[in-house]
Amino acid sequence: MFEDNLFDKAFNLFSRVQQQDFEYVYRGVFTHNITKKILSLADINIQKSVQQSTIQKRIYYIMVEGIQNISRHQDDAFENTEEYPGIFSIQKQEDRYYITTGNLVMNDKIKDLKERINQINALDTEDLKKLHKEILKSGAISDKGGAGLGLIEMAQKSGNKLIASFELISDKFSYFYLQTQIVTIKNPEEKSEVEELKMRKSMISIKKLHLSLIIENILIYFNGFFNQENLLNLLSIIKGRLNMSLTTIRLSNVMVEMLQNIIKHGEKSVPELGSPGIFFIQQKENEDFVLTSGNYIKKRDAEVLKEKIEFVNSLKVEDLGEYYDKILLDLDSVTSKKSGLGFPDLRIKSGDKLLYNLHQLEEELFFYTLQIKVINKNK
Repeated sequence: MFEDNLFDKAFNLFSRVQQQDFEYVYRGVFTHNITKKILSLADINIQKSVQQSTIQKRIYYIMVEGIQNISRHQDDAFENTEEYPGIFSIQKQEDRYYITTGNLVMNDKIKDLKERINQINALDTEDLKKLHKEILKSGAISDKGGAGLGLIEMAQKSGNKLIASFELISDKFSYFYLQTQIVTIKNPEEKSEVEELKMRKSMISIKKLHLSLIIENILIYFNGFFNQENLLNLLSIIKGRLNMSLTTIRLSNVMVEMLQNIIKHGEKSVPELGSPGIFFIQQKENEDFVLTSGNYIKKRDAEVLKEKIEFVNSLKVEDLGEYYDKILLDLDSVTSKKSGLGFPDLRIKSGDKLLYNLHQLEEELFFYTLQIKVINKNK
């Protein structure tokens, strides 16, 4: 058994966004290659859920600018980014997308950031255009983004105010959270105060989630629809997040099997998007990794699944390899009580019994959680 049981956490994290179409959160250092995969992963979901190409482009632009904002401040606080890595989140809720970033920022820069954001929020569309042109004409543009040019463009593209929040970390650094939203279908009767309130609620939700990820040291977290396209991007992000090693290869292999399990067997509420589920990787204090996945499953499938896992767990360690080879050579010999290569392979790679939980939601529907430990042999 693991020191902590993450089954309840998986279900609670999954449940917190049931009113949303998807939520994707990445926590870690933002390199150029990782950034490309993060954007690609988020873009896949956007293209599947947004029909208007103009809205797609606006969302993508704000994601790019938001992540670039993290990178700028990450460079300033380089020595502290491993201990306090940045966070990127995109949420789709009904007719709007919330894009939130969080990164370490030096305290002596907060006053200037607040003034820039307050100035931008006070301007209407025409005044924002004028300010944008003035900055371009003055040539006040540098690698750090000029005089708030990126923030101005985020406000222009979103058509909404920027929401900022600062959480003190130390006498030198704070976390700087920045959020904007894009509304895909405008409701002329909805007041701006209501929209701003919705944004602030989303911001509070992300900050709470971020704190939970920090406390549990969860390196990557995805809560949304799983399909073959985003599986490849998730794998690339993990490989980019960790130094390439035998442990990373084992981690990737386990991750593939767990994600394929969601994609193939998870209940598909929206078939064109994939299977809704949750996946996250936690690194323990002893530096070992714990991978947790969760997804919906029908009662009839839950009963079969339980039999398969219990059968694999009943095998002695010395019998696992022989059983694996037998399946590999003769798949026809697999009975309903046994499994294919997946579960035996996971148990061999983890070196421990498979931990799982079946939480009944309705008479015919369960929430299935699987947890695998991968020992870090590089520690």
